[in-house]
Amino acid sequence: MDNAPEVSVIIPCLDEAACAASYGDTLLPRLGQALPSHEVIFSDGGSCDGTLDHLWRLAGSWPGVAALAGGRYTFRASLERAVAAARGRYVLFMEADLSFDPADAGRLLAEIKRTGADCVCGSPFLGGFSGLPLPRRALTWGANALLRLRFGRQVTSYTQIFKLYRAEKLKALRFETEGFALDAELLIKFLRRGWKVAEIPVVMRARGAGRSKLSAPRETANCLKLLLRSDYTT
Repeated sequence: MDNAPEVSVIIPCLDEAACAASYGDTLLPRLGQALPSHEVIFSDGGSCDGTLDHLWRLAGSWPGVAALAGGRYTFRASLERAVAAARGRYVLFMEADLSFDPADAGRLLAEIKRTGADCVCGSPFLGGFSGLPLPRRALTWGANALLRLRFGRQVTSYTQIFKLYRAEKLKALRFETEGFALDAELLIKFLRRGWKVAEIPVVMRARGAGRSKLSAPRETANCLKLLLRSDYTT
């Protein structure tokens, strides 16, 4: 595709004004240093706190930045529409709260090129956790331990969003799971299809601003549904 970026960075947002206000300093310059050829697609899920105002300003002032908005979108639907709009050879998912360092995007890209993998995961289980509240850390450890038992120990980090995919592989999949468990579903489908997955160590940090949207009961239920499913071929 003419003038297509190498990497499409997709960031789903919902009521993230406290973080979005600083993206011009904390996110975009660091992505520019890590990924020489990229676009950034913010996909808003129906924010009511002024997040969109910040995203529109960024889209109007930073080359290669776009904001998708309109209506109320689930996490799954926000990612789906952004993936459909992505033009890059690779697609990177990132948290809006910057719990993963944007500079590590360059390490993901280097690893996918070095190994020929179809997906590279940033794993805090290989790197570390910093400042994460104990309940959130326990939920993360528990969910990933169960997923490893069920789907294979070759991967340490199933649930974290910070993953780089080959775009043609990612776009071949159906997005079915609601909530943050979707990150694990997509990885499971890669593994079940025999596509190559690699990992690098990264640090997962507690959010610096705003409020988490994670609901422990809801995400536990979504994870249990994944564990009980048997068909991951689509």
